[in-house]
Amino acid sequence: MIYMDFSEGDLVVVVGSTISKDGLSKRHHVLLRVVAAGKNDVFVQEEDGGKTFGMAKSRCSLIDSEDINVYGEIQKPKLGDLVLSMTDRFGKVERKMGVLMEIIDVPGKVKRARILQGETTESVSFSSLIVLE
Repeated sequence: MIYMDFSEGDLVVVVGSTISKDGLSKRHHVLLRVVAAGKNDVFVQEEDGGKTFGMAKSRCSLIDSEDINVYGEIQKPKLGDLVLSMTDRFGKVERKMGVLMEIIDVPGKVKRARILQGETTESVSFSSLIVLE
């Protein structure tokens, strides 16, 4: 089997799993830095300079972060945009999709938005929105 060639300093995602009696139940992804590369395996280290350990190359995927715009910002929604709001409340993710109808910016308060979902409107945090179309 031929494995991807890794070099010292490469950023990789390493994949693990949780297996139960019903089979594969979850995949785990960890971002690590290659500190040494062998024929079929690598030594990787946690990004914060933490633990170093060996890993099979077949469980690693190279991340090319050079082409990523580190200054990119979330697009600000405009009235009429189709938007999605996602918030995490007590470990449950709430998703609300609709058309942005109002932007409510009261000084000293959290900026809010009102989105139209069918025939009803929902109030959401403006910062929880991304533009779908």
